[in-house]
Amino acid sequence: MSLSPFLKSFARRLCERGIRPMLAGVLLLPAAAQAASFRYWDDPTASVITLTRAQFVEQVRQHHGEARLVFVNRVVNNAARQQFEAVDTWKGFDRLVKDGFGDCEDFAIAKYQILIDAGTPSDRLDLLAAKDTMTPTYHAVLRYREDDGSHLILDNLTPMMLPEARRTDLEPLVAFDRQQARYFHDGAFHPVDPTRIELGGQRLSERMPHLMDY
Repeated sequence: MSLSPFLKSFARRLCERGIRPMLAGVLLLPAAAQAASFRYWDDPTASVITLTRAQFVEQVRQHHGEARLVFVNRVVNNAARQQFEAVDTWKGFDRLVKDGFGDCEDFAIAKYQILIDAGTPSDRLDLLAAKDTMTPTYHAVLRYREDDGSHLILDNLTPMMLPEARRTDLEPLVAFDRQQARYFHDGAFHPVDPTRIELGGQRLSERMPHLMDY
């Protein structure tokens, strides 16, 4: 299964330089205080739902397996809009829904935070920075590692969660979580010193410890 022509066109219009390696001079702004509530468009009920973060996390806990991933992907995607930002400020869930917009890495970080808050093991999750071959530019998504070692991709540009092997539009660059980073080379991921990787003008080693704090 591959992305439809519609989704390819949609991604080409919307995915604008979410993660830009090797750009210097970016100011990292402090995260906003936790939002009291947020709204998202609920596709199944065709209505707008208002929740607090705590209520959202509790609802996520009630889902299990792939259903949990689908739910978080859908809610976060529908709680804000993709928008290019001249200053590459990384946002977590609270800042993303408060602003109502963000780059692709903001959506990935928001999903990462909510899933961990709801009890998903952190070693199942990481962020992937990749080259989007359709644009071409850079894109960020959240990955979930399944029992067999393969990954599902949670992408802010589509509600579909495809296996990474089927996302031929993405050329992996680096995957990382709070503890480690891996660089893609010769068809496989290899451990890399995060001080050697720069995303959005800041060393990855400085960003990784704060993935739950943005």
